[in-house]
Amino acid sequence: MKNSYSATIVFDPKGSDGSTDEMIPKLSEIIVSAEGDVQKVESQGSHDFAYPQKGKLKTGVYLQFELLGDSDFPARLKDKLRLEKKVDRILIERK
Repeated sequence: MKNSYSATIVFDPKGSDGSTDEMIPKLSEIIVSAEGDVQKVESQGSHDFAYPQKGKLKTGVYLQFELLGDSDFPARLKDKLRLEKKVDRILIERK
């Protein structure tokens, strides 16, 4: 049985591959490789962090994904997203 999840992924917009148009397909591939299905993607735009970490990013681009996957899917997805250098923050919630 597949569960419904909402994932908010924040990435660093700096660099050559930092545009939202380039990151959505890249992140979608990672989600599919973690055995998940992408239902909907919505760009939330660029926002400043309320509590930036010292020496790190002060702003990030937020993407909201609606996903389907099994109960182990969130853990697999987080592991794969941690390997992506552009991804700064990950929040996955079951709906």
